[in-house]
Order: sequence, then structure tokens, then C-alpha cells
Amino acid sequence: MNKQINPKIFYREQFPLSNKYDPIWVLENAMGPHPLWQTEYLLQAFALKPGMRVLDLACGKGMTSVFLAKEFGVHVYAVDFDKWGGRASADKRWENAKAHGVEHLITPIKADAKNLPFASGFFDAIICINSYMYFGQDNEYLQYILKFLRTNGQVGFILTSYANDITGGIPDHIVEFLGEDQLWTWQSLPWWKALWEKDKLVHIDAADILPNGSALWWQYSQAEDDFNSQEEDIRQSASSPEDAERSDTEIHKYDSENGEYMGFIRMVATKK
Repeated sequence: MNKQINPKIFYREQFPLSNKYDPIWVLENAMGPHPLWQTEYLLQAFALKPGMRVLDLACGKGMTSVFLAKEFGVHVYAVDFDKWGGRASADKRWENAKAHGVEHLITPIKADAKNLPFASGFFDAIICINSYMYFGQDNEYLQYILKFLRTNGQVGFILTSYANDITGGIPDHIVEFLGEDQLWTWQSLPWWKALWEKDKLVHIDAADILPNGSALWWQYSQAEDDFNSQEEDIRQSASSPEDAERSDTEIHKYDSENGEYMGFIRMVATKK
């Protein structure tokens, strides 16, 4: 059946570039909370110019690659390993590129983030949207990825993590949301900043939290739930609402109203 959604559901004054995109396309291609919001905020700390070569690392279905190509005129290498069995295939990224008229600017590649097939110094910029935590926590990964970036090029990520101080302990609702097996993926902003500064390989350009990120995540989660509920097979592989103690949307709402611990960390640096 045809899905229906308010065309202004994702309109936010703070994201004028993201506002241009069809919310149904966003919801059908997102593999995390509104990747275009995240990308737009991340790129505010970059100095991209048309014609630059940009690595969009672990880019999923390639919607962030489309955004980079359309809004900045850069040549994007859309890289993902597609561990989801075809959901984020190179074919899917290519389909999205063609659908938005930017196939001349996007090169989809299947590759592992720790085994990249590029020449040293090939890229002018490297970005990663909501995936860097899965491989970038290794002590040597920054040194590895910088190998593919030219001197004075920029590298940066944005990811879901703690948006507030957790020195007093991780709030119970975050443990509930992540589950014990995923808690390792979240680190604090000071932790990430220390990791990138320790070897003095980069100059930190930005290290901060997306303002109002918890509320934005809650709003996106509500829209996603409304969109998915139109499918008859929704939650076929997950617990039903009656069985779950709290839905993810309810946890986001609770967090937004009780301290805003769930949000988005941005880190951008220049290679020395």
C-alpha cells in the first residue's frame, strides 16, 4: 500500500539543506536517526569545495552520499561493507545516486572500513555518519584512516552517544535502550577527544554535541514509528508493543524530558 506522511514532518529551521528532501525517502533509506540532520550538522565544521574527493565511510544505503554530491558538488566514494545482506548494497547506493541525478559524482564501493582499497593521500575529506563507533575505538584506527587523507585534509564523524555527563553512572533507560551487548559502542565526548589527541596526528576543529539532539531523536523516532506502523508486518521480528516494557520512542521521550543524555557527538579534525 502507499504510505502517507506529513511532507513537513522533518522540517527544521536549523537544517535548511535537509528540508529539501522527501521524508518518505529519508525514512525508507535511513539506517539510524535522520542521517541528513546529522550530516548537515557535521559538515558545518568542514570546508568542502566542489570537485573535492570525499570518502563517505560506512554510508549504508548512500543517502548521505547523495546529500554530499547534491549540496556540495563533491565526488563521493560511497563505501559500505553491507553486513545486512543486501540492504545497503552498492547497487542500492547506485540506485539512489541515479534517482537524484548525481551518478556522475558518486562511486559506490563495497569495502571493509579496516581494509580500504585506496591510494595514500587520495581524499580531501573523510566523513562517517553514525558508524565510527563500531571500528574507530581501536587505538590505531585514526592513524590508519589518515593514511588515505591528504595533509591539511579534514576528517570527522557524528554518532549517537552520551550528550551529558555520565561520571555518576549510566542512566538505566540508556542501558535498557542499548542492551548490555551494545553499551560498549557509546563513549563520552572527552573520551573521543582524548583518543584523537593522544598521538598528535590532527588538529581538532570541532568537538561538541548537537544542540537539542535528544529532542530531535525523539521526534525522528515518533515519525519512524508512525511510518512503519502502516506496514502489516511491522515488528514481525521484534517484540510486540504489548510485550515490551517500553518502546524505543517512549525511552527517547523519557530522556528528552529527564536530562537529555541521549544525543549526537561531533568530532572534526585537520590532518597535520
